[in-house]
Amino acid sequence: MRDGRSASQVLFGLLPEQTIDARGGVWKVRSWRTSPVHDVDDEQLRRELIRTVRPWTAESTDGGFAAALRSGRPLRVETLDREDGVRVESFPRTWRCKQCWRLHDAPRKRCDCGSGGPHGQLPFVLFHDACGAVRAPRYPRCPQHGQARMELPGTTNLSEIRLSCPVCQRDLGQGFRFTNCQCGLSGHRSNPGTRMEFAVHRAASVYTPRTVVMVNAPSKLQMRRLRQAGGADAALAWIADDLGVRWVDGMPGTRAAAVRRQLRESGVDEETVERMMRASELAGEGRDGATVDASPKVLEGAKSEAVAVALAMSEARQTVQDLASQAAADPTGYGDRYARRAAGAGLSRVDLVERFPVLTGQYGYTRGDMEPGRARLCTFSRNDGTFVVYGDLAATEALVFRLDPSAVRAWLGARGHDVGKPEKRAREDFVAVLKAFGADPGLSPVHEDVVRLVHSMSHRVVRQTSYYAGIDRNALSELLFPSALCFVTFAVPRGDFVLGGLQALFEHDLDTLLDRVVNDEQRCALDPGCASNPQGAACAVCLHLGEPSCRLFNTQLDRGVLFDRKAGYFVAAAAVAA
Repeated sequence: MRDGRSASQVLFGLLPEQTIDARGGVWKVRSWRTSPVHDVDDEQLRRELIRTVRPWTAESTDGGFAAALRSGRPLRVETLDREDGVRVESFPRTWRCKQCWRLHDAPRKRCDCGSGGPHGQLPFVLFHDACGAVRAPRYPRCPQHGQARMELPGTTNLSEIRLSCPVCQRDLGQGFRFTNCQCGLSGHRSNPGTRMEFAVHRAASVYTPRTVVMVNAPSKLQMRRLRQAGGADAALAWIADDLGVRWVDGMPGTRAAAVRRQLRESGVDEETVERMMRASELAGEGRDGATVDASPKVLEGAKSEAVAVALAMSEARQTVQDLASQAAADPTGYGDRYARRAAGAGLSRVDLVERFPVLTGQYGYTRGDMEPGRARLCTFSRNDGTFVVYGDLAATEALVFRLDPSAVRAWLGARGHDVGKPEKRAREDFVAVLKAFGADPGLSPVHEDVVRLVHSMSHRVVRQTSYYAGIDRNALSELLFPSALCFVTFAVPRGDFVLGGLQALFEHDLDTLLDRVVNDEQRCALDPGCASNPQGAACAVCLHLGEPSCRLFNTQLDRGVLFDRKAGYFVAAAAVAA
């Protein structure tokens, strides 16, 4: 079958073992014809995948994926071969006569009623969340005549499907024959047994692709440059100091920290390291100025996010200060108007990245419960055991937003967390927030609140950016770095976006965008229902984005964290700015 689809449609909707509607029938994707992507940082991708699958690892439903990645199992990124495409097969292979409703095993088989087809293909499948298997249902047939007729209900309740013999009218029962999966594994929570579930093939519970999106190192040169500047420690110190210098290698003391690290990794003892440093030209640069104090687990996540932000800005970063310096007499008010709007929105800075290197890939899928960790993760792999990520690597334009650490600290205090009063010094307030995460950010209510804040702010910005940049909302996406208090709004590669749209917004309308983020309609058309949602005031009308654009499947969102009159982030930001 030949059927033209865009690259993004294939990446999100035609993955191996996924069922699709096409050409009037139902099909299952058998395989991709691919070509390798060579410019992906393998170690960085491993770290990001291990971080992404933590919910499954914690529930022991990742199938050993994280452990295999840590052990060095081969991993490769492959992209679609546009000439050869995707191979599909007809599935399930059961058709229903459109005249008499008899079931057949071929689309044009001559029916006893005289119809020669084409018959309608049945869209129902069986699936098992414990192993990821999908099968065609087996329907009971009359023991005397070997036939079956299916009457579909006029409702969405599949249990009301009726089966009978079209010859003798014998009642064959409801639905299908219950089938136990041969894997022998018990399902998770909602389906604890081995019985397979019955659903329409296009239901989200039948197949949910699992996505990884990461900032990819623009080149090996930039990775080497970061290592020489002090690596993850220096990147985190740069974030802590509010990205004040152009890039990480401009931080005071980073060269000395890098040399110390290289000497230690070479096996030189600490006393000798210090003696060599005192005798070198780096003696005056201070001792490990890149240190940020927090628990090991918190630092691990914060450093990983800091490296990602640093790599994103390693080649093409433009700041508001750059705009002000390029304007002869600051005619557009970059130095004043932009700064005031940013402070009012609780942002310490907004930067433009003209070449944002992003990898979007699919590493597996789940069936059953869509909540991460609830159903077994099925990963893509080759016969030799190599894990495969089906992805797309591209450079696009992006806006990088950083929340004001002082405003975040004040906001956390207003929500009842013990974080102390903001000192209005970026590093001190940032470190205080990291310390408040405790020993394990995964168990920290402070970290959970920060994620909700960063995510809600990101969605608010994407929705407003779409309007003011003239870009379709589905052509914008997000990346979240909550431990760094950052988020990124970027144009989806190959999406329906205006090239240069984010740059034009940054240069001419950033102040308008930030003003609308804070002051535009705060209510939802579905209030009070939306506002009373116990999971957070957020829905498709006010905060949700399309699933390919949102990193957290529209969870951990709440308008209240931004607009609450007493403990809203914009209230805290205004108080700090004053």
